[in-house]
Amino acid sequence: MKNKDNKIKLRYGENPNQKAYLINFSKNSIFNFQISGKKISYNNLIDLDSGLKCLDEFNEPTSIILKHTNPCGVASARKIEDAFLKSYKSNPKSAFGGVVFLNRKVNSILAKKIFRNFYEIIIAPEYDKKALEILMTKKNLILLKNPNIKKKQIEYKSTLFGEIYQTIDIEPINKKFLSLVSKKIGSKNTVDDLIFSLKVVKHLSSNAIVLSKNKQTLGLGHGQTNRVDALNFALKNMNKYFKKKPFVCASDGFFPFTDSISLLNKNGCRALAQPNGSINDKKIMSFAIRNKMSLYFIKNRLFKH
Repeated sequence: MKNKDNKIKLRYGENPNQKAYLINFSKNSIFNFQISGKKISYNNLIDLDSGLKCLDEFNEPTSIILKHTNPCGVASARKIEDAFLKSYKSNPKSAFGGVVFLNRKVNSILAKKIFRNFYEIIIAPEYDKKALEILMTKKNLILLKNPNIKKKQIEYKSTLFGEIYQTIDIEPINKKFLSLVSKKIGSKNTVDDLIFSLKVVKHLSSNAIVLSKNKQTLGLGHGQTNRVDALNFALKNMNKYFKKKPFVCASDGFFPFTDSISLLNKNGCRALAQPNGSINDKKIMSFAIRNKMSLYFIKNRLFKH
């Protein structure tokens, strides 16, 4: 670790019985960007780190609602107000007490929509005067301006064996990230939804699945110890809140057997993006061709641990 001159004591760690502090290596401390609300905690910092990395994938108006380092609702739209509502409707139950990430200015219209529910943190590039008046009436709500802290090229984790380092995955997720391996070419909207889904799945804990339509997450499965459970969890969420079909699916790792792609097909999935590398790749491709599904292999695997 570097010198501890910039050591900032936090309320506590992940749990109240744990002590915690932040060593700030940047002149732009996150604490300098807090507008109001209670003191930022250890868990808040972990969530902010995860959410800002995900938000950085998107250029168009986008809203992310995050809980325990994983997005629970993500949406893009022409207007940030619409993006926020779509992200909330993705999973209203999980949105309760979440962290809201926005990449556009918050106006009074959006502030009123946010005000209706309980959130831990709101972070956005700017807020107009009326929006601040509305949101600051919730004394514990943490309001932050996006600090735009310079992104690192190397990341590391502390383990029992020492600190392990790796380069940051900065590969852009766009059309060039996809390679069609079935006969049916996805429409422009389908490809756009696949790209949107991959940007989200990259920031979910493995095993991770994203189901989406019209740049709105419909069902998310993450942190499962097998891909079938991750898919079933995503489908359960989608069927609970939505009846939108067809939809697309993105997976952070390959489907090793045809059971998952068969389940997707039965539920109305028309396009799938996943990495290749399974001994059953050809069987997955054959299934997609027979069932007129658009199957794309992606350039890189997108695991997050």
